[in-house]
Amino acid sequence: MSDSAATRLRYLDTSRLEGPLVKPLDVRARADASLGTFDGVVVDPEQRRVRYLVVDRGRRFKHNRRLIPMPLASVDSERNILRLEVDDLDADGWQEFDVRTFPVFSDDDLITAIFAPR
Repeated sequence: MSDSAATRLRYLDTSRLEGPLVKPLDVRARADASLGTFDGVVVDPEQRRVRYLVVDRGRRFKHNRRLIPMPLASVDSERNILRLEVDDLDADGWQEFDVRTFPVFSDDDLITAIFAPR
C-alpha cells in the first residue's frame, strides 16, 4: 500500500462495530479450516470504504494479526463465521498487522466519512 493511502487509513476494533460483526466471529478458509478470530477492520474514512479485515491467529494474550484485503470475505451471521476466500493466511502471505501502525478511528474520522463527497 502506498504511504499516502496508509496515512488515511484508520483501525476499528470489533468493540466499536455494529450489526453481524459485533459477535465474536470464527474466521474460516474455503475448506472450512479455522484461521483465527475476527479482530476488526481498517477503513479509509475519505473513501468511506473498508480496505482490510483484521484476523487474529494468536492466543488469548499473544496476538498474531493479519491484514486481509477486501472483498475476500462473507459473513454467516447464523453460525458466527466469517468465511475468507483464501486457503491459508500464512501461505497466501498476508501482511502482519500491528495496532500501532494505524490510528484508531476517531470522531473526526466519522465527520470526514459523513461529509466526504461520493
